[in-house]
Amino acid sequence: MTSIDQSDIGTLLQEAAALASAASAELAEASVAGPAEPAQALPDQDDISLARILKVRVPVIAQLARRPMSVAIIRDLSVGAILEFEKSVDEELDLLISDRLIGQGHCVKVGEKFGLRITHICDKAERIRSLGGP
Repeated sequence: MTSIDQSDIGTLLQEAAALASAASAELAEASVAGPAEPAQALPDQDDISLARILKVRVPVIAQLARRPMSVAIIRDLSVGAILEFEKSVDEELDLLISDRLIGQGHCVKVGEKFGLRITHICDKAERIRSLGGP
């Protein structure tokens, strides 16, 4: 498996943004011009870049709750300690990609594992922007 560093991810995201802009421009142009002829295939280099981007693995987090704590409290934690959060057990969990909120959902059981049933998710453009880093 090939390792991808942060600069490679940045380059791929720039290429993805350029592809998205080009596609948006084509869609806008097509809607003004009316029905168009069949779409042509993307050039090979664009296909390769997009394929590389779609294979990048990013952290996906279903966050139960979050709260700040002092270092002193963290230092004194022990087995059996209970941490309380302000969030109700009935509230939705946050879905984060690369530590950025992109949706919400409810916790579900999938066999013997946890899952998240998504009840709200941002649009595709916002999800792609969430991959852009800090």
